[in-house]
Amino acid sequence: MFKDIIKPSLILFLVCAFVTGALAYVNGVTKPIIDENARIAEQENLKSAYIDADNFQDPKTADLLKSEGIDAGDAIEKLYIAQKDGKSIGYVVAVSSSGYGGKIKMLVGIDNDFNIKGVSLISHKETPGLGAKASEPNFTDQFLGKAPEKTFNVVKRVPNDENEIQAITAATVSSKAVTRGIDDAVALIRSMAGGV
Repeated sequence: MFKDIIKPSLILFLVCAFVTGALAYVNGVTKPIIDENARIAEQENLKSAYIDADNFQDPKTADLLKSEGIDAGDAIEKLYIAQKDGKSIGYVVAVSSSGYGGKIKMLVGIDNDFNIKGVSLISHKETPGLGAKASEPNFTDQFLGKAPEKTFNVVKRVPNDENEIQAITAATVSSKAVTRGIDDAVALIRSMAGGV
């Protein structure tokens, strides 16, 4: 009985214990490296939304903002304070919006005077060649400059007002999703400033 049941079980237990220990050791060695690489990638993404900043403070989550009495909509994920030479120059808002293919996650850089400094789509599943064009500068650069007092308006023609954004041809849903996300980011910053 010992040879048939207990000996193989004991060997299997020892092998599993060794493998578990080895995996725990490898995880302990690689976790700090993985965390640092994730931090560097996050900083690069933030920099793409606010190129003038040289540092970004640790983010505040939407729940923390709400607990501080700030009106953070459901699309808001995080808020970063953008800094240059140790001084606050604005914000980067991580926001998600529902597009044609699913969630569109983006970063929106906004300075202290409500100027949109940059828009960077960090993940989406929009249709290649159509909705995916929402991540291209031809579309995102339309948002740069002074944020409108209320919201942006997506139009299918050439815009004739500064709050109008020309939709991507055959991708109005994606265009509106990105616009909604940017409107939510601007609304958050206005809420923080007391609705100025």
